[in-house]
Order: sequence, then structure tokens, then C-alpha cells
Amino acid sequence: MKILILTSSNPYVTAGVVAHNLFTGLKEKGHYTKIIVREYGKYEEGIINIDKWSDVIRVKIKNKLQRILKKYFNIEKSKVLLDDDYTIHDYDLTKKYYKTSEILKHLDFKPDIILYLFPQWFLNVENLYELNQYTGAPIFWYSMDPALLTGGCHYFWDCNRYLTGCGKCPGMYSKEENDQSKINFEFKKKFIDKTDLSIITGTKIDLERTKKSLLFRNKQVHKIFLPVDYSIFKPVSKDMVRDKLDLPKDEMIFFFGSADLSDKRKGIMDLVKALKIIKKKDENINLFLLIAGKRFDFIDGKLPFNYKYLGNLENNHQLASAFQASDFFICPSIEDAGPFMINQSVMCGTPVVSFELGIALDLVIPNETGFLAELKNIDDLANNIIKANSLKNDKLKEMSIKCRKLGLEKLKLDSFVDNFEKVISTKKH
Repeated sequence: MKILILTSSNPYVTAGVVAHNLFTGLKEKGHYTKIIVREYGKYEEGIINIDKWSDVIRVKIKNKLQRILKKYFNIEKSKVLLDDDYTIHDYDLTKKYYKTSEILKHLDFKPDIILYLFPQWFLNVENLYELNQYTGAPIFWYSMDPALLTGGCHYFWDCNRYLTGCGKCPGMYSKEENDQSKINFEFKKKFIDKTDLSIITGTKIDLERTKKSLLFRNKQVHKIFLPVDYSIFKPVSKDMVRDKLDLPKDEMIFFFGSADLSDKRKGIMDLVKALKIIKKKDENINLFLLIAGKRFDFIDGKLPFNYKYLGNLENNHQLASAFQASDFFICPSIEDAGPFMINQSVMCGTPVVSFELGIALDLVIPNETGFLAELKNIDDLANNIIKANSLKNDKLKEMSIKCRKLGLEKLKLDSFVDNFEKVISTKKH
């Protein structure tokens, strides 16, 4: 098959590697595959960037001018007031950043299938409709978070207006029915309804939400777990890694981390409260914390147990070491599409203590690969950490083996590509 992958993000960096994994895996299976990426970069053959070096320079100059105007003349570009908790990247989803002809002129083949990832500041649903019309290729959109279901937000918390058409958007501080979220939603629905478009999600809960959503309840929805590199994220000798990281060998180590420790969605303050409950219950409990991520100042001085702060981990090898050194990974996220760190922890053979959300509902099997606490129930989180901390070595080893086995069954790149092949084969034309 001839497959086109569209993505905004650099396919060599962080979550953008999902596109590169598909690109490599599908080529190895004999498919003629190319990536068109928004972001400028020096890429291997078969990966084409839309932005040029001149675009990068232009944006840098524009940003510098805006900083100068703000600093010296107190002139600032007007900004719509948004609630950061809802993570609204694109306020106006009707805006076209690129003409569809810009994509088409880079194509030297007519694709049988189009895969779409990471839409931010790249292509909107009108572009997708036009691509579908011109090529005849069905489009598969991989959902990295719930943004595709809504009129703008990436996380909707307790708001369920994506079920009825948005409007009165709390992320936009709006009380108006016909606000920008409603405009965005109706624009999306207009083009989604007439596009041959299927959705792929990475978790059971996102699959269920997508099937219920007003935008996609009449579309095909599939689930494929995001893959983990099992050659990096793997069990190794804990003593060896603890020596390397200068960590105690005779204590239970619980790892937690986030790109930004101050991010409300990641629930770090809920974890701090749970840890204080644990300390109050047992002053002498044997528990050591390993912490990674930016903004450690957010929790500095608030932790009731001994800890080591690793800083912001720069690569997958450093991140894997944190999992490998630990007896458990704690995930206190309270609003999350994943998090992907649960996938990585399981592949490392490190059991997980998590609230009931996201990928935890797929991969954390109580008493087998970890423990689940009722969402936002801090006392329940504390009790499950205590339960994990009380396990004997034999049980810990058994859980670790089950984690690795589950990871190899569900999260290998080969499985990811195989499942994609099965899904897209249903749309051959």
C-alpha cells in the first residue's frame, strides 16, 4: 500500500517519534510510506518538511519584535483570555495555516491511506476533507488526547459539552452559547461528516468517549496502544542502577515524574497530600521517593519522606533508569490521556500505583501489575501506596514479571505496526 503520514511535530523528538515509528515499521512491512511534517528540520529520505529555514527565521524575528514592543513600549499583541487548565492551543479552529495545495505539491504518489497525527498549527478538518476528496484515500486520525472531540480544549475535565456541540466553554471563560468553541465545533462537524475519516485511540476510555462524541459517533473508532522501545525500557539489576544513581538499596523506592511538576493535571499536590497521610499513619514507614521533572520548587519542602531529585531527564535512557531503579511508579494524574509513562513503566517491569484514569485502566491490573485508586480519592491513593510498600520480595518479583510480560504482549513496536495494518486494511480501495 502507499501510505502518507501527516504530522505537525518533529518525528525525531519526544511524542513525535510515534510518526517515525510508523514510518519505519510500515516501510519494513513493504509499504511505500512518506511523512509530510510541518516543522522544519534535517530529515532522512522520505520525510518532507513544509516549513523552510526562512519560515523559522521569520518567526524568530516576529517573536523578538513582540518582546521588544512589550518591554520598551508596553505594547502587547492582544491575547484571548483562556484557562490554562483546559490547554487550548488553537483558539480559532476554522483558521487555515496551510493550503491543501501545499501538501499536494509535495506528493509524488497517490496515497491509498492517510494517517494524521499531531494537528497543532498544521492542518484543520477542511484540509483533511480536501485531501480525502482529491486523493480518494481514507484518513485515519490517531487521537493523542481528547482535543479532536471538542471545540478547542485538549482536556475537558468535568465538562461534557463535546457530547452536544460545545458552547459556554469554561476553558474560554464563556457563558455564551454561540462562542468560539461552538463555532469551532460546527466547523469541524461540517467537514468531518462528509470526510471518509476513522479515529484511532490509545486507551479504552478514549475509545468510549470518542464513540459517544457528537463528532464521531457515526465514524469507525479503533484502539491501538502506543508502543515502547523494549530494548531501552527493560528490567535490569536494581542494585546496579541504584549504585549508578546513588540510591539506597535497602528501601522501597517509589518514582514519580512529569515534564512540569507544577501541572495541575498531573496531580502532584494530591500525591503530596497522600504521602502526608501515609506519614501520619506510620511515622517509621520505610519509603523513599525518586522524582524527575521541571519546577521541583513547586513541591520543594513539602515532601514528608527522604527523596532524590533527578532534575529534568533528557533522554529515554535516563528515564528508563529511573523506572529500573524503582519498586513502583506512582501516577497521581487526575486528568490525562495517558500518561505514556505508565506504558514505559510496565515495559520496564515496574508495577504502577495510579488513579483510575487513562491508560491505567488498560494496563494496571490490581494485584498483578499494580494498584488502582478511585479517581481523586487521596485517602485511597495513600492506602494503595501503603499496600504496595508492604509487599514482600517474592510478590514484587512476580508483579514485575507480569508487567514485563504484559508490555511485550501489548506494547512492542511490531504489535503497533501489525495492528495499524489490520485497521487500515479494512479501508482498502
